[in-house]
Amino acid sequence: MLLQAMKAATLRNVTGPKRFFSSSARFMDAAHKVVVVGGGSAGLSVSHQLLKSGKFAQDEIAIVEPSPYHHYQPGWTLVGAGLKSREELRRNEKSLVDSKIQLYEDAVTSLAPEQNQVVIGSGEKISYDHLIVASGYVITLDGISGLREALQDEKSNVTSIYTYETVDKVFPKIDQLKEGHAIFTQPGSPIKCAGAPQKIMWLALDYWAKQGLYKKHDPSSPIKIDFATGLPVMFGVPTYSQVLNKLREERGVGGLFQHNLVAIEDQGKTAVFARPDGEKVRKTFDFMHVTPTMAPPEFLKKSTIANEAGFANVDNETLRHVKYQNVWSLGDSSSLPTSKTAAAITAQAPVLVSNLLASLDGREPTAKYDGYTSCPLLTEYGKVLLAEFKYEGTLKETFSKFGINQSKPQRAFYYLKKDFFPWIYYNNMVKGTWAGPKGFFSGIRSFSTSARQMRNTPVRHPRDPLDKNAHATRFPLMSGETFISRTPPSQASSRMSVEASDILFESTNETVNADVATMAPQLRQRHRQARGASKILDEKEIMEVQQLRQKDPYTYTSGVLAKQFGCSPTFISIVAPAPKEVRQARLAETELKKATWGMNKRISRAQRQERRALW
Repeated sequence: MLLQAMKAATLRNVTGPKRFFSSSARFMDAAHKVVVVGGGSAGLSVSHQLLKSGKFAQDEIAIVEPSPYHHYQPGWTLVGAGLKSREELRRNEKSLVDSKIQLYEDAVTSLAPEQNQVVIGSGEKISYDHLIVASGYVITLDGISGLREALQDEKSNVTSIYTYETVDKVFPKIDQLKEGHAIFTQPGSPIKCAGAPQKIMWLALDYWAKQGLYKKHDPSSPIKIDFATGLPVMFGVPTYSQVLNKLREERGVGGLFQHNLVAIEDQGKTAVFARPDGEKVRKTFDFMHVTPTMAPPEFLKKSTIANEAGFANVDNETLRHVKYQNVWSLGDSSSLPTSKTAAAITAQAPVLVSNLLASLDGREPTAKYDGYTSCPLLTEYGKVLLAEFKYEGTLKETFSKFGINQSKPQRAFYYLKKDFFPWIYYNNMVKGTWAGPKGFFSGIRSFSTSARQMRNTPVRHPRDPLDKNAHATRFPLMSGETFISRTPPSQASSRMSVEASDILFESTNETVNADVATMAPQLRQRHRQARGASKILDEKEIMEVQQLRQKDPYTYTSGVLAKQFGCSPTFISIVAPAPKEVRQARLAETELKKATWGMNKRISRAQRQERRALW
């Protein structure tokens, strides 16, 4: 009786998830409405989107994640290229998990979907109403013989951007290579971010070319480059594959197609490739970047929710398991036949959340995932080919509607990849407020300004800017209305013989002078853009401006040239306008900013457009 009373008192004092004693009596098991296996990009995004739906109380959502750190892995290409440090792309896992979500800092050892339980390393069994598998990929270094030893050897010329321990060693090894044979590999099996193996190759090529160490189609080039891939093509989507293969041929990179790296021999100096016909091809190298093989975690492969390949077997559209109605999956660990990228998760998470909430309400899932994913392919320092597509390799490009050819590397996309995406990832995506190309959203409701979406939007009444302006003058009219005006804060035009107030209200000169005395301060005599102008350019200087503008319009902007030559930016834009592709890139940046505006800003903008049309 005493033992039962103690157990009852303990249960009453437990806060958060429901807990009950296990048969071993060593620990207490827990129960949650939703258990998310994995605290990576997919796990954090879907957990916080569920939480923001407002349908879950404290600790009703749980995340199981053993790693103490969370890495922005899409940025590791930038680390390998010397553009960022690995530390700035890392965060403490606890800091990214909302306080209302229970975090288990342990690894999953097995899944028991028949009992609705997850077993973790401590032996504790966590019960759930719904399970979301977002456990990602495991890097299998032993999948290539000799790779682990080569990466651990400090003197080896083998490196990889795919592990945290080696990613910061890639650029120093690229910088150290002055001559020899460089090989970049990609396995034929699925990997996360299928474009990364050639991203780092293009950046290394560009770096060596700028150092004068790589000369395309030149037999005397100090460095020679080969791209060895287990696939028969450069990229899985035909449109982009053709562009990238043409780029490979133009830059003189050797293509070793259907060459799958299986071993590294001779103390990290010889690569062994397997061909589909069983032939083994050996290549010596002086530098090699290896993309290791990857696989779902063991606990998933051994479970009954996995397919033959070891991935969580879910419906391609609803993301619900084909057998267990309360099991869901997204991201790298799912069986979804699309590229494994963070961009894919931005499209998958809202669909999964919508369908899971519908299931909780007893409704059938209706939201559908179309296979959208994206891969910003760095083709050199300063340019990115932004690949966006859905199932079956069908293009689904965000910026093509603005006349931008996304299969052509663009400078604007480079800044998205380098600066915008890492920032938006940690500030919004993992917090559940970013939906990729659809912009910001709250919960699962998109911030659209279409007529249908705005139909139930509360009417907003923006404040009249003259209503409380200290420099505005109010005139009562005969009709009973009030006319509010503010005289322009500048000198009167020489073409005007009388003041506007004299015409409207028949004021005396004394009244006019009194009104002028209360006017706002006058604007400066010269426009701010022309304030720094000190001279008029001659013909020779104008030609020099045009040459610089044509040479590098991104570096030599109108503001830079105006400061350099002592004229106004407006004059520069007249004599040396920006090229068409630069204007298109700026338009793309503007459209991206529009896509990331908040709800109120977008509604206000739409209402302003309507008012202009009425005026």
